[in-house]
Amino acid sequence: MARFFPFMLLAVIAYGVTVAALGIPLSRELLNIGLPSGTAFVLTVSELLLAISTVVLFFEIMNATSAKSSSILNHGLSMVVFIACGLIFLFVPGFGTGTFVIITLMALVDVIAGYSISILTARRDMTFGNNE
Repeated sequence: MARFFPFMLLAVIAYGVTVAALGIPLSRELLNIGLPSGTAFVLTVSELLLAISTVVLFFEIMNATSAKSSSILNHGLSMVVFIACGLIFLFVPGFGTGTFVIITLMALVDVIAGYSISILTARRDMTFGNNE
């Protein structure tokens, strides 16, 4: 089941729970640390959600390298997540933010990377015996 589950859905759910369900503002400071340079490092909810989404995207792309037949289902479900993100961005209050647009773009990168990796892998398998 984990092979075809679209992990980017976890990033969308994390955003939904944090912002829509709990009502936590994206600008809320979570961490404020003084650095040796004298600069204060401030981590906001928005930045944490984007960091989590980036890690999730990494695992999603790693999952896309699979040459199993379940990867086709994963690519299809990733496309559904991307389309749902676009619709949610347009029509659901609280999701029309820059943070959610970036998460939506990550979902698009997931779709494009998944299909591209699958095509390149299939192409490599097809041209194995040729002298290209």
